[in-house]
Amino acid sequence: MWQPSIFIFLILLIVSINQLPLARARGQWCVVSPSATDAQMQANIDWLCGHGHVDCIPIKPGGPCFEPDNRRSHVSFVMNQYYQYNGKTEKACYFSNTGIFVFKDPSYGHCEYDY
Repeated sequence: MWQPSIFIFLILLIVSINQLPLARARGQWCVVSPSATDAQMQANIDWLCGHGHVDCIPIKPGGPCFEPDNRRSHVSFVMNQYYQYNGKTEKACYFSNTGIFVFKDPSYGHCEYDY
């Protein structure tokens, strides 16, 4: 028979493991918020691509992340690049409160999001 202290320890261990964020086990990505305006999304792209903070070639015509050719798709890809390469911190996904975290890989087709 188990001692009560060992039994309690095991229960607490199981509970704490179940409380770990999914991001640790499966990945976490930074994408643009559904509430972000066109102007906000364009400002993010301009800052990220215009100042060389990330590689924007994948969202250019012919790149693996160009299609679908829309601002929301493009900005999500470059925001995630910035987040992944800048420490995966909450601050690196802030973007004037237009970044959100997702826990399902947003990659599609040949467009691979880093994690």
